[in-house]
Amino acid sequence: MKKTIMLILILVGIGLLSAQQVKIAYVNTDRILAGSNEAAEIARVYDLERTGWMNQLRAMKEDIQTMERNYEIDKLTKNEAAKKDALAKIDAKKTEAGQKLEEYFGDNGKAEQRYKELIDPLTKKINEVIKKMSEDSGYSVVLDVSMGSVIYANPTMDITDQVLAELNKGTQPPAQTPGALNPQNEELPLDNPFHDNKENLSEPKK
Repeated sequence: MKKTIMLILILVGIGLLSAQQVKIAYVNTDRILAGSNEAAEIARVYDLERTGWMNQLRAMKEDIQTMERNYEIDKLTKNEAAKKDALAKIDAKKTEAGQKLEEYFGDNGKAEQRYKELIDPLTKKINEVIKKMSEDSGYSVVLDVSMGSVIYANPTMDITDQVLAELNKGTQPPAQTPGALNPQNEELPLDNPFHDNKENLSEPKK
């Protein structure tokens, strides 16, 4: 619904510009992110940090499993007070693990905050590249076809490669990119920030 409303607003805007010569182009931000050297580095850094958080949670899970096994082995020889104490420790460890999971991967958790911290500067840079290219080339509207709102567009209107070339100027791909970013299959390591960003369209300000 949101995409449909956005497309209607675009078409209304184009209608208002009908008295002028309207020049339209489009980009695919999925492909831009898949081919961006900086996005590949973001994926590498994020993957390392996420792996560290996952390892902490995995260690806590193993500790809980060990505690539970020990309890089952020892419960026949322990008195009620000792068994109650052991179960309380297991419950406390489970609570701690749940809190840690929420801290890292819950709503607005460390993973989400870190993703935003890493991706926001690149999102801004991509928007600036598209805006400058639009102004230099006289585009009235630039659409993002990765959002699924465009049914058909002439390939000659696609400026994705030009945007990507400008974006990658002065950058190098990281030595190792962990599986996620592959320009050939356009697989993304993270959610495309442009799909939830009000700046999905680049329109030169008058």
